[in-house]
Amino acid sequence: MSASNTQRRLHWRRALLATTAALAFGQNAAWAVCLDGSTFPPGGYQIGVAPVAVAANWSPNVFTATEGSYFVRDSSTNDQVTGAPTGGGHNWAFDQGSTLCKQGDAGSATGTTGWILPPNTSTDCIVLPVIKAGKVVNLGDIPFQGSVVTPVCDPTLLSTALGANPANTYANQLGCSIAAFNNGGVPQATTAATAVSYMFIAGIKGGLFNYQLNNNGPIGKTVGSFSYYRDIPEGLKLQSGQVSADGQFAFAVSDRRGQAQIWACIDPLGNPGDPAKPLNPGFFVPDASTVFCGGIGQTGLATNLASGFGPDGQPYIGGQRVINTFLNTPGGTQGGTWPQCIHFGGGAPNVSGFALHDAILADLSSSAYQTKNATVPGANQAATANKCGTMTANAGFTSALITQPSSMRSHIAADGTGYMYTGPLGGLVIQAHLGTDFVGRTTYKTRTYLSGISLSTGLGVADDLDSLMVMTDPSAIGLAGQEAMTKTPLCEDMN
Repeated sequence: MSASNTQRRLHWRRALLATTAALAFGQNAAWAVCLDGSTFPPGGYQIGVAPVAVAANWSPNVFTATEGSYFVRDSSTNDQVTGAPTGGGHNWAFDQGSTLCKQGDAGSATGTTGWILPPNTSTDCIVLPVIKAGKVVNLGDIPFQGSVVTPVCDPTLLSTALGANPANTYANQLGCSIAAFNNGGVPQATTAATAVSYMFIAGIKGGLFNYQLNNNGPIGKTVGSFSYYRDIPEGLKLQSGQVSADGQFAFAVSDRRGQAQIWACIDPLGNPGDPAKPLNPGFFVPDASTVFCGGIGQTGLATNLASGFGPDGQPYIGGQRVINTFLNTPGGTQGGTWPQCIHFGGGAPNVSGFALHDAILADLSSSAYQTKNATVPGANQAATANKCGTMTANAGFTSALITQPSSMRSHIAADGTGYMYTGPLGGLVIQAHLGTDFVGRTTYKTRTYLSGISLSTGLGVADDLDSLMVMTDPSAIGLAGQEAMTKTPLCEDMN
């Protein structure tokens, strides 16, 4: 365990637990059927009431201060040791006692009864390198928070020399470019189970990385090569690495008190080119050291505790004291919105589509943004453009009284609508449905999803279990193997 990283976070958790407050929300009426066939209860799930009679109803006393989990689809069907069904993928958990690992499935062929921490091997677990002066000098840093993207390819959507296909997207262009790169130039169709996944993670002793998760048939995806984004200065103690759902942007933030800089990278897996044009036959997945990154804004928080891209494609950062975004109601064509703000600053955007992509790429590759030659950590921050300015309190979450969230997770429901989950003060988990208004700005509906827990350390959506996973630390000091993991039905019915 990284003691300095964990102790800083635990200090804040103890402070948050000492100041918990009751929250009330108005959108807790019974909704429609959940994925397991049950009905979401009025007021949400409560510890002590079925199906969560106890908080530690999943893998009790196994994990340590876990900072969330991600379900990564693969070609597996059953756990190779226990025979338990994998649901076509594995959950990767950011455990702070061991490290980030692919979880085994306890149980038998009749069902999964819990997660098993695997042996700490290089194929199933990630221990980050320690970076100094741009070089790997050791191993031993534990990933704190991160995210994963799996670029998939549908060749039927690609544009051709005969004309553009308006149905093609940056995400599909990237997925097919990677598929062609890995298949002798032929863009073979891939799915989330068969395509390479990329885990974006950050470490306080290094910086921002991506790790390939390569499919190995029955055993699922295993850890492959890694790449380091050296454009971001060393010494910033980065605590979170996040990637957008389409793979076009990545960002990282620090857990250092008062370190509010947001570092963003464009085309972190390579530039696939304009989706209105055919694939570039010269595309390759670049070494991350060649990817352009720059300081694009400030979090506006005294301490950063949780971060990620929302299902609306906007960066969300929570901490002391609220959840912040670029503009209090992000999205649309308003001046200062993400990602247009990287190029236009606070002005109203007048370029869109791939022209905007190229404009941002030109900005991040300019001398005003470049950081790779910095010799003093953070010394060149004043020279960066920071065109997106300082984040401000998000209107939707502020109106729902979300205070000092320590965890955050986004998820796309089966009907394509977007949800966010967060763990604020008060022993709660809050669910938010994100939509759009008539000018493209994000709208929010919220409800209490779970109550009666201690402050959450992390959240995850286990698609194989049709469940929301809530990780809490009843000890409040990160004692090894004391985590209570709560499994609740997944109910995404607010659309």
